[in-house]
Amino acid sequence: MTFILFILMIGVLITFHELGHMLAAKVFNVYVKEFAVGFGPKLLSHQGKETLYTLRAIPFGGYTAMVDENKLDEENENSDEETTKSEAFTIEEERTFYGVSALKRIVILLSGPIFNFLLAMVIFISIFSAVGVKAIYPKAIIEQVIENSPAQSAGLMVEDEIIAITYANNEKVEIKTTYDVAVNNSLHKGAYTLTVLRGNETIDILVEPVYDEKSKSYLIGIVFSGETEFQKLKGPEAIVEGIKHTFESAILTFKSVISIFTGNIGLENVSGIVGMYSITEEALSYSLMSYFSLVASISISLCVMNLIPIPIFDGGRILMTIIEVIIGKRDEKIESIVLTISMFLVLALFILITISDIGKLFR
Repeated sequence: MTFILFILMIGVLITFHELGHMLAAKVFNVYVKEFAVGFGPKLLSHQGKETLYTLRAIPFGGYTAMVDENKLDEENENSDEETTKSEAFTIEEERTFYGVSALKRIVILLSGPIFNFLLAMVIFISIFSAVGVKAIYPKAIIEQVIENSPAQSAGLMVEDEIIAITYANNEKVEIKTTYDVAVNNSLHKGAYTLTVLRGNETIDILVEPVYDEKSKSYLIGIVFSGETEFQKLKGPEAIVEGIKHTFESAILTFKSVISIFTGNIGLENVSGIVGMYSITEEALSYSLMSYFSLVASISISLCVMNLIPIPIFDGGRILMTIIEVIIGKRDEKIESIVLTISMFLVLALFILITISDIGKLFR
């Protein structure tokens, strides 16, 4: 069952992403050759008025094939018999992807990530509406300091209240609840400074967390007092909380991506397909609601990841379009070289993350 739900999750997320691209392309009358979910051999296909809709064997991907130029090359025309029947003609320049304005191209490229964001929002709203409550987290007051832990070595004491965290890059984060501590510390590794309120005195304490294999996170060895309370939500409140949580998740994911590039998050905290499967299995062991929450979170991740300004992603192609507008022309040769290099770099990263994921399974 886990495998089926995992494949279903990947399929839905990819379908929504590519649906965004396709609908935007059709709104601007760009000719879409094929809308595919998956890669490799076709399992199912349906020829629409113009577009060929296909389900392919390898579920980890998909694409919206728009016509780039007004003439189709022989390789494309002969690559698929069904495609040939509907595309063996010259297409008007204004119906090609590069035949429309730069602004329309940017909208088409943005539509995929936007659809992932909207899907996450619908799921989060549905979860808050179904559960009918939201969590109210307590203040970050220390109830216990674990013996021989980094917290004890640093001098943290029971009843200290953490009010701020300053990281090695001088980023200072105000802390209001235990949730703030958990979320922000998941984005950083290495030593950081805790600002604590001890009685009427404010003290800065440098602490260096240690990596815990069991929780797959960096810990300092403290336990907070208080318990999480739950507040009932009425219909409109559930919608507001769902929207709010979507934006908070997007901001957190954006910060996580920055932390990866700055080295604050290592490969041990990044998951690929193998890691995602393990996380899906864990979520399903809790509840179906946890599974749907995971689907929404991964949809947010796809949204943010695709906005990274690397040419193989939507964000990179948007950046290239902006550069094209600035310099006044499109250099296809340079564009092709940049796309190829970025593809190999992303592929190498994917392989490293997969190796890391497999390594985690044997720890």
